[in-house]
Amino acid sequence: MVKLSRSLAHALAAVLLLVAIPSSAVAQKTDSVLVRNGDLMVGEMKTLQRGQLEFKTDAMSTVYVKWPRIVNVTTQKVFEIELVDGSVYFGSMTAGTQDSVVIESDSLTITVPTQSVVSLERIKPSFWDALDGNLNLGINFTQQNSKADFNLSGEVHYAHEGEPNTSEKGLRLNKFSSGYAYSKLDYNATYSRQDSTDDIQRFNSTLSHLRQLRDRWFWQVAVSGEQNSQLSLDFRATVTAGVGRFIKQSNKLDLAVWAGPGFSREQFTGESPDNSIPLMLAGDFEYFTWGTLDTDISSQLSVMPILDNWGRWRINFTLSVNREVLKNFYVTIGVTDAFDSDPTAADANTNDFSLTTSFGWKF
Repeated sequence: MVKLSRSLAHALAAVLLLVAIPSSAVAQKTDSVLVRNGDLMVGEMKTLQRGQLEFKTDAMSTVYVKWPRIVNVTTQKVFEIELVDGSVYFGSMTAGTQDSVVIESDSLTITVPTQSVVSLERIKPSFWDALDGNLNLGINFTQQNSKADFNLSGEVHYAHEGEPNTSEKGLRLNKFSSGYAYSKLDYNATYSRQDSTDDIQRFNSTLSHLRQLRDRWFWQVAVSGEQNSQLSLDFRATVTAGVGRFIKQSNKLDLAVWAGPGFSREQFTGESPDNSIPLMLAGDFEYFTWGTLDTDISSQLSVMPILDNWGRWRINFTLSVNREVLKNFYVTIGVTDAFDSDPTAADANTNDFSLTTSFGWKF
C-alpha cells in the first residue's frame, strides 16, 4: 500500500510538473533544418542575418549555420521572410522539394528557392522581446598632455509586422501598403579634454521610422538632434521625410539610397536661432562576413544642399568597422566627418573629423 501510494504520488507530481511548464517551453524546439551533408537538426530557429542562421538545440546549445549549406527548413512559428528580390512575406515554412521551402499562411502558399531567402526575423509577441541593439563605450587617455577622450554610442531598433494588405497578394506586401515597419534610435556622444585647450563636445542622435513597400521601395521619416563645439554649433534639430530604395540586399551586402526634403532649426555660438530647409540625399552601405567571429563594415553618407540658402552645403559621413572578439562582444573603429560650407557663426570651423575606438556589446 505504501509503495502504491508513493508511485501514485510520483505520478501526480510528474503530471503537475508538466502542467506547470508553459506549453511554449515544451514545444519550443520543434523546428528542423536539413543541411547539404544530409544531417537533420531539430531545435529552435532564432533568426537569419548576414548569411547565418542562428539555431538553438538541446544537444549543441546555440549554433550558427551558413545559409548556403542549408537545403530546407521547417517551422510552425511565424517569421518575417525577406527574399533576394526585396519582397517580404509573413508566415511559417515547410520543406519543399530539393533546395526549396514552402511559405504558408491562412491565405497563401508559395514555393521559393531556399537560397532566395536573405533574412528571417521572428514575429515576437511583445514589444520588449522585439527590441535589439548594441552599446559601445570608448575611453582613451594620454598622460603626457593629460588628454582624455570618452565616447558612448549605440543603437536600439524595433522591427514588427505592421498591417499588411492581403486582399490580392496574401502575405506579400501590397504596392501601396506595408507589412514591414522598422524603427531605430541611434546615438553618438563624444567628450574630449586636454590641458591648455577648450573642451570638445559632440553629440548626435537620430530617431527614424521606415516602412517597406513593394519591389524594395520604402518611405522613411527621421528626427535628429546635433551639437558640436568644433563647429560652434550649439544645437540643431532636423526633421526629414522621403522615399528610398534598397539597391542591393544579399547575405553579405546591403545598399540603400533615399532622398527627401527637411526642416532644420539651428543656433551657432553667439548667433540667434535660425531656420533652414535642407534637401536630404543619403546612402547607407553595409558589408559583413561570417565565421567563428563576425566582421561588419557599415557606412552612411548624407549630402544636404540648403534650398533657402543656395550655395551652402552640409555633408555628414560615418564609417564603422566592427570585429567580434567574443560572442556578442566586439571592438569598433569609427570615423566621422561633418562639413558645413557656410556656418553662420563668425570664425567657426567648416569641417570636423574624428576617429574613435571602443568596445561594444550586442543585445
